[in-house]
Amino acid sequence: MSVRARACIKCKEYVIIHPGNPINQVEIKKFEKVHLGHTIVTVDLNEVKGAYSSYKNGTNENDTQKTE
Repeated sequence: MSVRARACIKCKEYVIIHPGNPINQVEIKKFEKVHLGHTIVTVDLNEVKGAYSSYKNGTNENDTQKTE
């Protein structure tokens, strides 16, 4: 089974999906809220690893740019 991720195409960020983990589900919801209005897709992690940066714990140094 491959590891899946939610990825924002506009911001080039992703969050790994851990099914059944309630803490991860909250992190995914935060990711989707920050990237509201952007194109978000579900992909295999190997499709975005390296080209995209990881979204960590609902914070990112570029958060101010994500309000567009």
